[in-house]
Parts: sequence; C-alpha cells; structure tokens
Amino acid sequence: MFYFLFPLVFFIGVILLILSSIIVAKVAVSFVNLIHKPKEGVFFRNKKDKDYCYWSLRSVIKKWPVWLARQLSLPLLESLAFKILGVKTSFSNSLNEGWVDCEFVEFGKNVKIGQGSLIMSNIIVQDKLIIKKVIIKDNVIIGAHAVVLPGTVIEPNTILNVISMTTINQYLESDSVYQGVPAKKLEENHLSNNVEALETLIFEEAIEKEFNEEDLRAYVKELSVPFHFYIITGWVIIGCSFIIPGFLFILFLFGMLIPYTLSTTLSLESLLSINVIILLLTPLILIGIYLLHLFFVALFTKWFYKLADERGPEQGVYDRNLDESSTVLDYYHFRSFLFKYPIFAFIRSPFPWLINWELKFIRSNQVGKNTIFEEAFFHSHIDFGKNCYIGTFAHITNHLVDGVYGEENLTFFGADVGNNCIFSASNGSLPGLEMGDNSTILPMCATIKYDKIGKNGIYGGFPAKKLDINEIKEIFGGEYDGE
Repeated sequence: MFYFLFPLVFFIGVILLILSSIIVAKVAVSFVNLIHKPKEGVFFRNKKDKDYCYWSLRSVIKKWPVWLARQLSLPLLESLAFKILGVKTSFSNSLNEGWVDCEFVEFGKNVKIGQGSLIMSNIIVQDKLIIKKVIIKDNVIIGAHAVVLPGTVIEPNTILNVISMTTINQYLESDSVYQGVPAKKLEENHLSNNVEALETLIFEEAIEKEFNEEDLRAYVKELSVPFHFYIITGWVIIGCSFIIPGFLFILFLFGMLIPYTLSTTLSLESLLSINVIILLLTPLILIGIYLLHLFFVALFTKWFYKLADERGPEQGVYDRNLDESSTVLDYYHFRSFLFKYPIFAFIRSPFPWLINWELKFIRSNQVGKNTIFEEAFFHSHIDFGKNCYIGTFAHITNHLVDGVYGEENLTFFGADVGNNCIFSASNGSLPGLEMGDNSTILPMCATIKYDKIGKNGIYGGFPAKKLDINEIKEIFGGEYDGE
C-alpha cells in the first residue's frame, strides 16, 4: 500500500510546497508594500533610491514561488500564482510558455503567450529603472520570442508576431497584426474568423523542401573524454552533493524533530519546553542543509572544472573536423557540460544572488560587486565589472560554430563587460565582446564576433549599433532620452 500511495502523497506534498511558497511570498510582499507602496515611474538604479530597492526586494521574493509553480507543467497552478502575487489574469489564459513580470501587468481573457516571449512591466537602462503598467486585452496572441516593453497597451484580437518588440507606451490597435523591432502594423487580422483561408495559407501554400541524404548522414567520432566520464562527474556533482546534507536531514528528522515534537502530545508544558525551540529552529536548519548542498555542488564542480580547464583550449579558433580527433576541444565541451547544473542549481534557488559567489569560487568568471543575474544564459571566461545587470533570457556566449556540418571551426573567446553595463532582456553577444562602462544592450539586440561596444551608449538591433537621440526617444516612448 505504501508503494501504491507514495506517488500520490509525493505529488500532494509538492503541491503543498508550491502553495505554501506562494502564500509566504504573498505575506512577505504585502508587508513590504505596507512599508513602501509600488508605483510607476522612472527611478535611479542605486541603493539611495527607495523605489529601486523595494522593487528589487519584491522581485526576489516572487521569483522562487513562480519558478516552483512552473515545474509541474500545470498552467492552472501558475495562473493561480500570478493571481495571488499581483497579476490580473484569467484561468483561460496560457502564460506558461513565456516570462511575465509579477506586478503592473493586466491580462484579459483567452490570451496566448508564445514560447520564450517576455511581458515586461519594467526595464533597466543605464542608471535608470522604468516601471509602467502593461495591459493586454482579450484574445491577444504574443508570438514566440516576442518582447512587450513597459507601458504597452494591446487591444483585443491583436497578434504580435514572433521575434517582434513593442516600444515603451506603444498602443497596438485591435484586430491587427504587428511585426518587427520596433513593432509596426502589418495588416488587419482578417484571418482570425476565416478558418478556410488560414488552413489554405498553412497547408496548401506550404513549400516542401527536399534534403540530400548525404547532408543528413550522421558521423561517429571517438571522444577523448569518454562518455562514462560525463556520467561519473554528473553523478558526483549532483548525487554526491546530497550525501552529507541528506545524512544530516535524516539525523535531524529522526533524532530531533520526530521524537521531541511530532511524537509528543500538545500541551502547555510542551509549548514551554525544548520542543517549541526545535520547531522554531526547523526552517533555519532546513535552509542550512539546503545551503550545504549548494556548497558541495560548487565544490565538486570546482574540482572537475580545474581539471578540464587545465587540459582545455586557450582562446582562439579551432578546427572541428569531425573526422579528426581533438583532445583539446573535447575537454572544452566537457568543461561546458560541467557548467550547466551548477548554474541552474544556484540561479533557480531561493537564493539566486549566491550565483556571484559560485562563479568566483569555481574561478570560471570574474564578477564585480553588486552585479545581478536574472534568468540568463552565460558561459565561462566572461568577466563582469561592478554593478552590471544581466536580464531575463540574455545570452552571453564564449563560443560560436562556423561552417558546414563536418567542416566547422569553433571560435572560442571570452568577453570583457565593463562596469555599470546592462543586458536588459532577450538579447545576446557573440564571442570576443569588449563592452565599455555604462552601456546598455536593449532587448532583441545582439553583437557580432569580436564586437567593441563603446562607453555610455544605448545599443539596439543586429548587429548592435549605438542609437541616436531620435531612435532612443522612439523606443522609450518619451520616458527616457538617454541623458
């Protein structure tokens, strides 16, 4: 019976964990809002500005429960989390494929958010934080990897096409299709009620592409780092990091929590005894055990990373001909493999700011004081200055594969990001970036290889270029002129 009911009990336990996290976050946010009420506007990005400080605090409190709510792939649970934490939404909406800020966002009914899209009620640019309410009305579709900037209002039955971006305070008319960066009206949404025309467009006008079988042929190459070494290191980093914390958890559970609290009769005398002290200390003890797990993840990664880094390639361009053996590049790929779980474990934990300590502890990156990482993607050999901000879905890479399959070159160069630099959201940079102080890369912008970004600029487009005052005013809707 135990084995039969265990999956159900475990599932219920996970649901209770998520709901309790949401409720605790709601209580914490409500308390913070009593001290300082959230408001829209343009604020300075420094500790002296209370609006920026309390916005940062609210964001950290909400991040963990929202991430937990997404793990079961139950859209109903995620919508409930959004509702409780301050987003006006409906259970008819599909929001689980994209990223939605948890304040100053209002949805109508039957809204669909595409994979990798961002609904942003706030954006950081240079030394400013801009917060504006976003309103998305009924039957709106946001395409994959599209970005909705603060202050945007989207009327009913409108489509924002894939890889498009609105400007701040932009107004999108009803029954329309918008596309581009920044988004421009493409046409009326005349297909929304014409099913036959839509089917014809998708199926009958599709172009079939033929592929050469030789181009699709797979090639086998012996790795200098055997695949079982990947399995062993993965098991050590993930599995062994739980051994000591797991032992301490069992020792605490069966040695203290059950005998002294859960197995005793509730009475006034028990409330005044050591039992209540153990009960009150339980959250702190569990947090300590979890932090110990994170420490072992970083420690084991550091050991293997040092081994791979000593044998891996120096920065440069390397031939990736799959018919030839390349010990150096195999260690490069192994090093990249080592980087994945530790970053995930820290950045998706209740303590995401510990990612700065982890990177410096592993010695894979240099990270300056007060630098913040959101749900971003980055690699080793990328150095960040002080007070940088790496936004949601930003991707800063140290490698790029050029050429045709089987005859590629691998470009491997790190990046040097200066002080007070901003990767706002859904943007990226290719290997060899040199970024000057006080510069910002806007959403939907990417650099090229070996790009040099100057100081004190705002950059957009691909390849990234410095925006002039008129382009800045257009994107920021009059909220900010770059000064």
